[in-house]
Parts: sequence; C-alpha cells; structure tokens
Amino acid sequence: MSMLLTVLGSTLAYIVQTSICTLFGGLRPKPPAMPDYSAVYSSPEFGVETHGDCQAGTYIEVYRPATPFLGDNGRPKAVIFLHGFALGASQIYRAHLEHLVKQGYSVFYPNYQTGFCHFPDSGLMTVAELLDEIFGDGIIPSQEKWLENALASVADAFARSGFGPGQPVDTYVYGHSLGGLFALSWPYYVRQKGYPDNLLPLQVLTADPIPSTSAASAPGKMGKALNSLADEVDIRVTGTALTMPVAILHGDSDWIVPKDQWDTPFGYIATEQKRMFLSHTDTHGCPGHFANHEQATDDTSFFPPLLAQLMLDGVGTQDDLDWRYLWSALDRVIRNGERADQLVFDMGAWSDGRPVNPVSVYLSGG
Repeated sequence: MSMLLTVLGSTLAYIVQTSICTLFGGLRPKPPAMPDYSAVYSSPEFGVETHGDCQAGTYIEVYRPATPFLGDNGRPKAVIFLHGFALGASQIYRAHLEHLVKQGYSVFYPNYQTGFCHFPDSGLMTVAELLDEIFGDGIIPSQEKWLENALASVADAFARSGFGPGQPVDTYVYGHSLGGLFALSWPYYVRQKGYPDNLLPLQVLTADPIPSTSAASAPGKMGKALNSLADEVDIRVTGTALTMPVAILHGDSDWIVPKDQWDTPFGYIATEQKRMFLSHTDTHGCPGHFANHEQATDDTSFFPPLLAQLMLDGVGTQDDLDWRYLWSALDRVIRNGERADQLVFDMGAWSDGRPVNPVSVYLSGG
C-alpha cells in the first residue's frame, strides 16, 4: 500500500505542477537556460555506426566524432553508455549521446536486451508491448547474460573503432538504473572474462543505479518483470573490482530506487574515492525539475506522459538536472580530469534570482 501511495502522490504532484504551468506558466519564474556548449563542441560533425542484431541482444550504436578530442595526454576518449531496464532505444538518451560525441568522444551504446532498439513507428506503445519486445520470444531474463551481451558488443565495436587490445584509449563507463548496476560491475566482468585492459574505465559514473532488482520497485507489469530477474550481478561481489573513483548521481525523489536502498550496498564499493550525490525536485517555476528515476532520460515519448510517470517514475526531458548535474559530472571527469567523488555542482538560478535547489551529498567514502 505504501508503494501505491508513493506512486500516486508523485503522479499527483506532477499533474498539479504541469497544470499550474499550463495555466500560469507565463507568470512564473523560468528555469536556467541551457549552457552554451559551442566552446567544447569541437566535433559538431559525427557519424553513427550500427552493428549486431537487435533481437539477439547484440545490437550496438557507435557514435564516432569527425574530430576526436585527445586532451593533454594525446589519447582518444571513449564512453561506454549503459541504458536502463527496458529502455534500450537510443532515442531515450539521444541528446546526451550527441552531447558527448560532439565533444570529440567515441560513444558506445549497446542494447544488451532483445528488442526495442528504436521507438515504434506508431509513436506510442503499451507496457505489455514494451515487455513483449524484451521477453516475447520466451527468453529467460538474465542480468548476467545481458551484461555479457554488452561486454561482447562493446569489445567488438572497440576493435572496429581502432581501440583493439593494447591500443591507448581513456575509457569511462556511465550507466542509468539497471545500466548503473552494470556500470558498477563492469570492471569485475572485464577482468573475470579476460577482456582487454583498455575496456577498464578510469572512472565510473552512474545515474540512479539499482543496487539489485530486489531493491527496485515498480507497479503492475513493470514491477512483475523486474521481480522476474534473479540478482545474478551482485554488487557485493563486483564491487571489489571498483578501485577507481565512483560517483552515484541519484535523485532524492526517486521512488523506484529510494536513496536508502544504497545505505548498505555503498559499502561494497571497494574504493574510498566514492560519493553518492542527490539532486532535489524544484517546482519554484515552470517547467519544474523532478529529481526522479528518469532524470537521466531525455525522451520517453514512446509512453504517454502519465503512463511514463506511473510506470517509470518520470517523464524524460532535457533540463537543468541534465546540463548542470548529470551531463556536467561526466563532462568534467573526462575533459578536466576531475575526480568523480570530488565534484561540486552549480545548479544556477531561476529567472527571479532564486537559486535552484542544490545538489547534496548523501553517502561518501573515507
């Protein structure tokens, strides 16, 4: 019952804020504008390559910059970007993917599940249709199989991109939701499966990761699908290989993975260079910022907004939580070499001068 009340309360808050903004948005403060990225978009031209088979879980999109950014050390930069559960279509994160490649980074986006590699032609789908894309062929869901799919497709795409074994490249791993758990487990599986060392990340950043599927909650068919997954990828085991800096970029209003679900698992991350940050919902103006489970997504238009709010805990959109929190974190780690656990965020101000609710620290190493 408490789960249902939380979902309904969050949905009602979204409806109220959206209604207020529809009626009175012109009179309310405006959020900070998107930053001017022209100075760092050193490769506005880029290509997108695709490899593998969507229905086999081997599909991957590779975003290749026309002008790679090499930085002070003269090494190319690669970002492995791992999507959330049932969120394989790259349109969901496309704005972030393009933001990264325009800075000259090669971006590897594997769809490790089966199906849903693109939005449907109709534009909308039901929860049943989405889950049928992933489980419809009678495939037994397996976290470990999905992670192995991602590893294999990324290793192959690395080699195709000139980053084969022994080739110098600075690698970073970023993941959202289930992809966040996979990002935190990536170093362990790279070593256990004997993949090349250049697949090991210098730093790991995650957006609203799940520590395990048993720690995540969702209503209806989506919840049943989550519950069908065995917790084969265990942070208690895989966290031992996290010896590099780690940032968990969470939302305080996330009800799919409430922040306290990380209280114990955070201790399984081996490095002391780790920190869990929290963004905070701010509806001072229009549109508001919702620090929920979907703050990392840019487009969830394959679902109607209310269905996305009810099933996914949020409606994907570009806003300040992307530009000055999630995107900013990964940008600064890669381009400036900042340590993921030492980041400080400036969220800007509403048009009336009031500061946007700041990012706080929830858990920290050391």
